[in-house]
Amino acid sequence: MDLLSIARKIWRYKLLTLPVVLLTLCGAVYVVAIKPQVYEASSSYILINPPAPPTQEQIARDPALGRIHADNPYTRFSDPTVVVQVLASSMANESVKRALLKAGADPRYKVEPASGLGYSNGPIVKVTAQGTTPEAAVRSAELVGNGVSRELQGMQQSQGVDPQYRIKVNKVFTPDAAQLQASGQLRALVAVLGLGTVLLFLVVSVGDAVTTIRTERTGRSAESPPAPDDQSWPAQEAQFEGRSALDAGEWSEFDEGPLGGAEPVQHLPDHDSNPASNGSSAERLDQGRWHTPGMS
Repeated sequence: MDLLSIARKIWRYKLLTLPVVLLTLCGAVYVVAIKPQVYEASSSYILINPPAPPTQEQIARDPALGRIHADNPYTRFSDPTVVVQVLASSMANESVKRALLKAGADPRYKVEPASGLGYSNGPIVKVTAQGTTPEAAVRSAELVGNGVSRELQGMQQSQGVDPQYRIKVNKVFTPDAAQLQASGQLRALVAVLGLGTVLLFLVVSVGDAVTTIRTERTGRSAESPPAPDDQSWPAQEAQFEGRSALDAGEWSEFDEGPLGGAEPVQHLPDHDSNPASNGSSAERLDQGRWHTPGMS
């Protein structure tokens, strides 16, 4: 099927296809011109481990060190990315999201390990924030970054760790500008056009199916027109009257021999008591009018 055939089918069912085309075009215009654009800004932070807890010798020299809670459970992991994953999960809590949203951050943020920065096993946290303007995206990234530092401190404070022996957050990269995310807009445009195309072909298919059904019904009605109610076939009339549809004179034409002789030829077997008799069918028809058993 070429483009001309597709255009003809669309125009053939224009009452169904034109609304679909108009809706698709309206959706495309909304995505391109009306829908707010999305900007994205990202920043990264590194987790700094605290100093080692005081030794027994240090505590002996300074007994005040023995009263400090220096045991930090988050420093016991051999893999530093575990702390990053725990922190990312904590930042996804609804309570944290509500606090950041109240502070002015965009809810479309992500906190994840920075595996793409060359630190696949390092304690690097990547923050990605979005906004409808470049300034809003940068502002949201800064708010989320500050939220990461506060959340990490709150996690250690709940364990009773002394501030001196807590893991701290230092900035590695801070956003100074945001990038326009054209890919998101392009995906939305492709989705709208794809959905419109599917609906258009579906409407055309339904139209073809309905047209085919109507054509078949019209063809059957034209091939076998119904007989009038007040008119019956001649053979039916003769059957109802208990006789043949042909008259005696018409039957006599079939009684002559194939060579035109005077001797009649018996076409139908006689059921008389005398099997040798070979009377003409026309005579028997005139005499008995095709007597049928059970009928007077």
